[in-house]
Amino acid sequence: MRVLNTVSLKLVVTSLFVFILTIMFGSAIFLQLRNENLIFNGLGEKITSAQIETVQNNLFNFLKVPVQSNAAVEMAMREILTDDLEDLQEFESPLRRTLRRIFPYSPQLSLVAFGSTNGDYIGVSRGAQADSFMLILKDSRTDGVLNFYSGISMESPVRNAIHHYDPRMRSWYRDADKNKLSSWSVAYQDIDDLKGISISYNSPIYDVNKRYVGVVSSDIKLEKFNHYLREIPNLGHGVIFIVNGDNKIISHSTVEKEVLATSQGLASLENARLMSPADSDSKIIRSIAPYLADRNITKITFDVDDEIFYVRVVPVGEELGLQNWRMAVIVPQNDLVGIFNKDRIITIFSVVLIFIIGVTLAWITLAKITAPILEVAKQARLIAKLKWVPAKETRFELKEIKLLNDAFNDMSLTLSKAFSSLKRQVYYDSITGLLSKEGLMERMRELATQEEQNLWKGLILISLDNVNEINNTLGYKQGESLLREFVKRLLETVPVNALLARINDSEFAICYPYSFEHKICSLEIKKYIDIFSSLSSDEGEHLLFVGNIGFVNGEFDDKALNDNLRNASVALAAARKKGSGAYEVYHPDMMTIAVNNTRMLTNLNQAMTNNEFLVYFQPIVKLEDSSVIGAEALIRWNSKVYGMVAPYIFIPLAEESGLILSIGRWVLHESCRQLSEKIKAGWPADFELHINVSVRQLMQPDFYGYITTVLDEFNLSPKNLTLEITESLIMESNPVIKDQLTRIRAFGISIAIDDFGSGFSSLSYLHNLNFDCLKIDRDFVSSVLNSAKSEAIISAVIRLADGLSVPLIAEGIETQEMAQKLFKLGCLRAQGYYFGRPIPLEEWDMPIY
Repeated sequence: MRVLNTVSLKLVVTSLFVFILTIMFGSAIFLQLRNENLIFNGLGEKITSAQIETVQNNLFNFLKVPVQSNAAVEMAMREILTDDLEDLQEFESPLRRTLRRIFPYSPQLSLVAFGSTNGDYIGVSRGAQADSFMLILKDSRTDGVLNFYSGISMESPVRNAIHHYDPRMRSWYRDADKNKLSSWSVAYQDIDDLKGISISYNSPIYDVNKRYVGVVSSDIKLEKFNHYLREIPNLGHGVIFIVNGDNKIISHSTVEKEVLATSQGLASLENARLMSPADSDSKIIRSIAPYLADRNITKITFDVDDEIFYVRVVPVGEELGLQNWRMAVIVPQNDLVGIFNKDRIITIFSVVLIFIIGVTLAWITLAKITAPILEVAKQARLIAKLKWVPAKETRFELKEIKLLNDAFNDMSLTLSKAFSSLKRQVYYDSITGLLSKEGLMERMRELATQEEQNLWKGLILISLDNVNEINNTLGYKQGESLLREFVKRLLETVPVNALLARINDSEFAICYPYSFEHKICSLEIKKYIDIFSSLSSDEGEHLLFVGNIGFVNGEFDDKALNDNLRNASVALAAARKKGSGAYEVYHPDMMTIAVNNTRMLTNLNQAMTNNEFLVYFQPIVKLEDSSVIGAEALIRWNSKVYGMVAPYIFIPLAEESGLILSIGRWVLHESCRQLSEKIKAGWPADFELHINVSVRQLMQPDFYGYITTVLDEFNLSPKNLTLEITESLIMESNPVIKDQLTRIRAFGISIAIDDFGSGFSSLSYLHNLNFDCLKIDRDFVSSVLNSAKSEAIISAVIRLADGLSVPLIAEGIETQEMAQKLFKLGCLRAQGYYFGRPIPLEEWDMPIY
């Protein structure tokens, strides 16, 4: 699919067009070639059949000459045959007349001869020159010698002579003499003037009295036969050859090297050395040789050197007495399709040319059609870069593309307006009109690009921590009005060319320009702190914005903005720990602490799952006899990574992250479980369990229900449980917390004010507070032995507790002297290392009252 994303529409459509054209033209050419091949096959069959018929007719006429010659000689000689014939002089005339007058235009007839039963021989042969004939004679006149004359009479010079020649020993004579039937001889090598291989047609001769007198023979030279086959009309590049019953080539139209045997007497010339098809010089004949072994094969198609040949094999000469002779007619396809091949090439070339022209025209047309689409795509890419440019109109534009172009322009205009509005919303705060965080980054980039402002001197991050409380108190409309008033004061305070942005609902960033002449110090930051306390509502009511400031000092550019905002946020978090109205300057250690806290928080989040939390219990005793009446449950974290982590380290992290909710529930559940087991084991039923509770827990609607559920689960009385809360928390005016504490006390659970004296509560309000116990701060207790002021404060608190009829517990008792001193002052209960360090409850001894 990714590959398709890179292919253009023009290429796809053109490729499809080319594919369809290729299928169409390819199919047409395939069908054309197929039909042509069928035509060629049929045409080849017809032409081959026609040639075979022509050759058979001509061959019949060619081979019929010796038969006719024998018949003519026989008729002429029958009248002159007598019993007292002493020589063969009377035979010269009919033999000569047969060659010269009867068959003057049959050059294949090379010799007409007669062999008598007494061994005489006479023959007339056709010479190499036209109308030249030579006499061959053996009778009483030649004294039994076979003479070859250079002319037609005995007066002609003798060219050659053979002694002891007896025609009756020759094969041409023997077969006819034996069977007394006309027959064809086997091929033999001639001994006359025209050397070569011949075959002869031989017929027995009878006189008028039907007395057998000898054999007449008419010869055909095979080379004349070959020449005749080569001269067959319309043979072209075809091949014709004839094989005998032994599958030897009798005659052929090809040029072959004729091998003649060296004469070693007449016997050696009896059977000529005929060539087999496999030994032919013609590659075509050699290729067909294997097929000729099967006499049933009549049609063959084969190829030689990528050229196709059609072959027909038919019997020949049977009507003339030639047994098992076959003729093979081979026609090359090129001879049949010569002109057609030229036309085919022209046709294919024309089709390819038309195809190329069609593809080119299609490409040009599609280029014009797709150009507007590509233009729209180009404009779409510009839209992605927020460049709103209408698509161009082109002269070659179809209706659908024009509709697309118009729709795109409408969409471009709509998107331009929408993105302008969206950009305004993204880059500017809708309430204050200040830059947003994204707008601040964009503005700094623009100034850097314009080289108006590349470096900034420092960054102040202001946090308003009670924005939500003001909105809830005055309403959002009034809250937004006050917020705009705060921004107005900020704008009056920030220096010229500084950038002011509202980066989230409660935080504002001020980037000081590099051109700011003064050093950004505490006096500069105090200007912004003063704004917190100087605001008032439209009705003139004085309102207090609670907030803090984080400051990053040092040069930075637009690329480092996010880093500086993060650093300022770390400094702001450190300032919040000091209380409202404080500020903090960032230093690298803060980031190290923040990173470590983040890592620790990650492990803290897994601590409960990994069973890393423990509950230790520190005893609460009566000072009069040191008897244990209760214990405070204190959580411990035995981390697999950090080891034993002190509560003052991880409890603030749990408070900030919200993990304190799940941790607090676990402490309550686990502490009650362990106490329940101890009471079942015999501990006092009124044993008091003190557990610290955070403000987040009290804010949960289901907190009361969870406490009651746990007490019911472990069958504990509400009197067994005391919840310790801080002095500032019990002074909280939050109605949810007040209602929660009222319900808890009504159920019978005690509320203890922890670290009493460390807060800022007014004594005049104590009688209105919901509590059941006071725990005096350890800072006062630790100096009771050496500080009169501490002693006086403790005495006052003891009397206050007595006046309010609530027990007082002194924390941090570490020595016997401290315990005795507090008891003398009137404190009845205490808690500290002197009485016992926090340990697991299972390691406690049973309390004794």
